[in-house]
Amino acid sequence: MADNQAYYRVNTPGVLYEQFDDELVAINLDSGSYHSLVGAAADAFLLLASEASIPELAVALSRKYAATAAQIETALGGFADQLLKEKLIAVAPEPATRAPLHLPGNQTGVAFVPPNVAAYHDLQSLFLLDPIHEVGEQGWPQAPSPGGPDSAP
Repeated sequence: MADNQAYYRVNTPGVLYEQFDDELVAINLDSGSYHSLVGAAADAFLLLASEASIPELAVALSRKYAATAAQIETALGGFADQLLKEKLIAVAPEPATRAPLHLPGNQTGVAFVPPNVAAYHDLQSLFLLDPIHEVGEQGWPQAPSPGGPDSAP
């Protein structure tokens, strides 16, 4: 269960993410799962790139969304649990020193929909079999050397 006093961060380098308009797509490279986050979920995840506690996220999101920080904080508990379960975030060992969290833009009064993570596990086996993850110092692909261990007798 998420701890409101803990600081969380995106679980890098094993998690990659990119935002497309209102949707953020995050891929867990270790599990092969990909995830869709929309609206407040995408905004909260982007803020976690700077490390944050749930109360800090709630205050930052309350500046954009039509809900109080307390209402948002309540919704973020379950959301953080989902992110932890999918290993998209991790507990930060100690909080980073930074300025207060701030979302880009100046939107206010946006309807607040409790954040949720849509997880997709349907391509895990294909993603984990991708040979590009098995790159050596010489790059990929590597042709077997004549007389090497991969050559026929």
